[in-house]
Amino acid sequence: MTRIFHSLLFRVAMLFVAGFIALQVAILLVAIWPDDRPIMFRLVTPEDAREIVELLEQVPAEMRPLVADATSNAAMRVEVVADIPEGGPHEAARATPRLEERFRRYADALDGRPLIVQFRRDGWLANALRSSELPRGPIRLAVGLRGGGFVIIERVPVVLQQLASRYFAIALVAAIILALLMGLLLWQIIRPLAALVRATDAFREDVNAPDAPLSGAREIRALAGSFNSMKQRIGAAIGERTRVLAAIAHDLRTYLTRIRLRVEHIPDEHRRQQAIADVEDMGYLLDDILLFSREDFEEAASTPVIDVRSEVSAYVETRREIGDDVEVSLPDDPLACRCAPLALRRILANLIDNAIRYGERARVSLASEREWVIIAVTDNGPGVPENALVRLTEPFERLETSRGRHSGGAGLGLAIVKALAHGHGGELILGAGPNGALQAKVKLPAADANMISNTSAGDAPRNG
Repeated sequence: MTRIFHSLLFRVAMLFVAGFIALQVAILLVAIWPDDRPIMFRLVTPEDAREIVELLEQVPAEMRPLVADATSNAAMRVEVVADIPEGGPHEAARATPRLEERFRRYADALDGRPLIVQFRRDGWLANALRSSELPRGPIRLAVGLRGGGFVIIERVPVVLQQLASRYFAIALVAAIILALLMGLLLWQIIRPLAALVRATDAFREDVNAPDAPLSGAREIRALAGSFNSMKQRIGAAIGERTRVLAAIAHDLRTYLTRIRLRVEHIPDEHRRQQAIADVEDMGYLLDDILLFSREDFEEAASTPVIDVRSEVSAYVETRREIGDDVEVSLPDDPLACRCAPLALRRILANLIDNAIRYGERARVSLASEREWVIIAVTDNGPGVPENALVRLTEPFERLETSRGRHSGGAGLGLAIVKALAHGHGGELILGAGPNGALQAKVKLPAADANMISNTSAGDAPRNG
């Protein structure tokens, strides 16, 4: 949940929601805010008031209410009363120089008739928004009729009435517009950024992954272009490193061959065997370094589909024949995955060698989990501290500080397993097994059993 709250998508969405709410408040305030130009709540003009009064005075008293109703319309309310009620929600307007000047025009137009201007005390906005009656404005004009009675002329707040009745439609239209704008923003910013993140993640797993697409705003395209340039430079550096190491290894093998031939002439048998072992260890170390430095691991899509069950069974049997203590637990049915047979055997060799070297015994199990085939190798040792598990997969990292091959090699075994697993679309996971022993799990992508090829892994490679 915290990840969602800190995402750019969530922040942009919340920004638009806040903008939508602010827009609605602004629409409402603009519609109802009073100023010196009374657009919604204004009195009728003095001329209109005089015409209404003269019309009502020309008809009999009993007909005046009917004429008043006929005169009323959607924008104005006319009512005839016998007398102005005392108290109630209205009171006379307080005299100010501006009002006195405005009311003088009404007094002149009405030719001396009694004139009272009143305003509401109970809140004109609450009254205007009531649905039980026709909205009434905050101010009204009462004019005395010749012959008795008063006529009350009141402007109806039409704009506010329409705003109240159509506010849902206004809010809906504003929400649709903001949603479209947010969609365009997401399309222009979030989508290119997400593509750049995917390209970055792919590059982390595979240096030969496709470049990030150049799309979106100018700044995002510039960022993607810089990432692609960096990616190409890193790829070129790794390629150059591999070529340099290959050249060095080739030259070193020439000298190792010469040394191996000269070692045969050492008269002391014991020293001769020690020298031969040292030369062979140097050759194995070169093999490990070259394998780890390779950048062209086969991708899972281009590798054959093999039966992991039969491959693991055959390799474990080979290790048992040379005296290694290896137990195996296999399913009854074949398990198919995409992996080069030689790479699978190299993975098994390194994991089993580590288990036997540090735990005296290796237990190999095989299982399937949705789209993965999982190979687990558990030793019988004391285990590894949790804070040291991450270091074990780093090149040349070992818990045992010596570099002798008899005590664990140069520290490339698990790094090679990790690289081979990643090269085939899988991963290496280290953790605690039964009784606290170290357990290494290799996850490889599963495949259809009908696609299993007949490719053989050949002889098992020696571990480095």
